[in-house]
Amino acid sequence: MFLEYIDFFIKTVSIFKQILFYKNTMNKYIDTIIKSSIFDNIDKNEIINILNDLKAQKKSFKKANIIIDTGDKIDSIYIILEGKIEVSKEYDDTRKNIVNILNEGDIFAEAIAFSTNKISSIQAISLNESKILKIEIKNIFSYNKNNIIIMQNLLKVISDKNKFLSFKNDILSQKSLRSKIIMYLKYMSNIQKTSNILIPYNRDKLAEFISADRSALSRELNRLSKENIIKLEGSKISIINISADY
Repeated sequence: MFLEYIDFFIKTVSIFKQILFYKNTMNKYIDTIIKSSIFDNIDKNEIINILNDLKAQKKSFKKANIIIDTGDKIDSIYIILEGKIEVSKEYDDTRKNIVNILNEGDIFAEAIAFSTNKISSIQAISLNESKILKIEIKNIFSYNKNNIIIMQNLLKVISDKNKFLSFKNDILSQKSLRSKIIMYLKYMSNIQKTSNILIPYNRDKLAEFISADRSALSRELNRLSKENIIKLEGSKISIINISADY
């Protein structure tokens, strides 16, 4: 009986240490985690306990590691704690199109995880040393107040992503490179609520995003600058005079 008590005590201490370690680890990232829209309307002080209940796991990836590959079966959602993640789609003719580049607090793979077959049609790669929070969908379906809020927030995230993909399709459907650039700039100006736009991509990544040749993109941006339609300032582009005709 005494040995059973000792064994129980050791196991309890071990579990307590694991919980304490988990909370300390998550506390380090709490300011990033609350940026994620799936925790909207949830008290900051409750989030660590919620993550523990959801059995959220922290994963680390080196630069160029593949987090999700085309054809993978996805049953989890991912929140970026550190680093940048490139989400892209590759085609049979070796073309690659960047869907988006995501930053700390962003969520990805949620639409795939909630789909019927859960098979990924995209690839997610770490652009630098990255840390990701992984939450299995099955753990979100347990019925309680906070999980209902999370589910509602996830629906909003999926809806917003669908709007973004619709915008992306609109860009790709444009016949001219100039129209693609103008449409992109108008969208970013609306999102950032300023005419002085911070471009989240370098020229190579921007070219891939709008499905254009990098050299052609640079030439067209320079033409737009010379025509006093935009002003180029490193990673910033200022809209000077874009008419409603574009």
